[in-house]
Amino acid sequence: MSDPELLQTLLQRIAVLEAREQSLTAASNAYQAIITTILGNLDKSMRDNVISMLDQAHEIAYARAAHRGNEVQKNQIKQADDIAQRMFMVAKGKAVQPR
Repeated sequence: MSDPELLQTLLQRIAVLEAREQSLTAASNAYQAIITTILGNLDKSMRDNVISMLDQAHEIAYARAAHRGNEVQKNQIKQADDIAQRMFMVAKGKAVQPR
């Protein structure tokens, strides 16, 4: 392949990756909105129980990843927990601090 052909192939791959990233972001935002709405519509007691169970699940998963020394999994769990905590705040009707 010549340089222009390689460049064109690379640009096509970049375009595909960017489209995939946009699709995943849109799906993530949709799931966050759905979960936040569901939690927000539960009575306070039920919502607090669900949030407590999810917090416990994150803590268990994080502890297991830490015990195994799996830094990648620990970081993924921490990122997921950060997102979940923002959703919980919205569901509880509390303002979320901008990132």
